[in-house]
This record gives sequence, structure tokens and C-alpha cells, in this order.
Amino acid sequence: MARLDRLGPRPKEIAQIAAVIGREFSYELLAPVTDRNETELADALGRLADAGLVYSRGTPLDATYLFKHTLVRDAAYASLLRRRREELHARIAAVLVTEFPEFAAAQPEIVAHHYTDAGLAEQAVPYWQRAGERAIERSANLEAITHLTRGIEMLKSLPGSLETPRRISGPCLGWPSLICCMG
Repeated sequence: MARLDRLGPRPKEIAQIAAVIGREFSYELLAPVTDRNETELADALGRLADAGLVYSRGTPLDATYLFKHTLVRDAAYASLLRRRREELHARIAAVLVTEFPEFAAAQPEIVAHHYTDAGLAEQAVPYWQRAGERAIERSANLEAITHLTRGIEMLKSLPGSLETPRRISGPCLGWPSLICCMG
């Protein structure tokens, strides 16, 4: 954390936002989440790379970045207040859904994770469902159970959970009847 603090507020903020995205992140996703201009963002990422906190691959606008150590990512993430983390998770999920729909369709568990960590259960449930269905298609049964269980947990957290499955996904769109009619 001290190394991040020494870089100044802007690189630290960018590292914190990137940490919410994950250990690996792309410039393409980071840019719309940060709402910083290209120069500020490139400068902050350059300073993080020069300090040895992140590795970069590719040219700046198409680059992907990786936190050098998980501990650096964890420290940046932990330094955020809970409310700010939730806001960032919500923003990341929204950007993935609106600006990267093909990614959201291919990896719905990532979108579900961000909605879940944002505390947006109603938005998370359909993505957990899709993630479970995709895992079933690949015969990744343990993964499917994990995703569908997360979806059920999110359903239980919603008010009126007896009616929630029908309200969110229509008449049991692919959910096993046990899940759809749970009480």
C-alpha cells in the first residue's frame, strides 16, 4: 500500500479501480469504468508499470495489464470503502453488459460476480442462471452447481422470494423446477 501511496492519488485510484476488475484487466474495460481521459489514464498506468506494480502487454490502447503480485491487487482492493467497492462493481457490470455484450454472453459468471458484489441480486440472478446453463452444456457439473447455488442464494436475499424466480426469469426459463418453485 505504501508503494501505491507514493505514486500519488491518480495512479492509486486507477490501481484501486483495476483491482475491482480483477488481477488481470484491459485498458479497453478500464477506460469507460474510470471516466478519465486517455492521457490521464495512460499516465497513471505507465506510472504503475514503471513502479513494477503491474505488467503490461500490448500497445497502450489495446493493452492488458496484470498485477505483479496478488498482494498488490488485494491491498488496493482492501483500501476501498465497502460502498465505493459496490459502486465500482456495479459500474463494471454495467459496462460489461452494455459495451461488451459478447463477453457478457460468453462469460456470464464474471458479470454475475460483479452484480453480486455490488449487492444487486436481481441483476445477478439471470447471469448466475446463464453461467450455470453454460457450465451444464460443457458437462462442468460442479461448476454448474456452484453457479446455480449462487443464483439461489441471491434469490433468497430478495424480498418476496417465493415469487422472485417468476418475476426475474419468467416461467422457469431453464431453471430446474426445484429452483423455480423453491420457498
